[in-house]
Amino acid sequence: MKQQLSTASDYNEACNLLRSGYVKHVRLGWNVGSDEFFRIASDWCDTGAKIKKEGDNFIISLKGFPIPPSTLSCSS
Repeated sequence: MKQQLSTASDYNEACNLLRSGYVKHVRLGWNVGSDEFFRIASDWCDTGAKIKKEGDNFIISLKGFPIPPSTLSCSS
């Protein structure tokens, strides 16, 4: 069964979706700049997430575990 893919419109929404524990794949549905991409990679890949490019968007995928809310700061 394929996991549902949710789309976030900004970084904070992506963090909230991923930290919720209900979503394991989030499409970054905005024009992600290079600085923002490296911030996302730094924040999420250290926790075991993977980022891949699909079409014009990036997708962050978690491996079966929610990220505890105190682990990441998702402020702009």
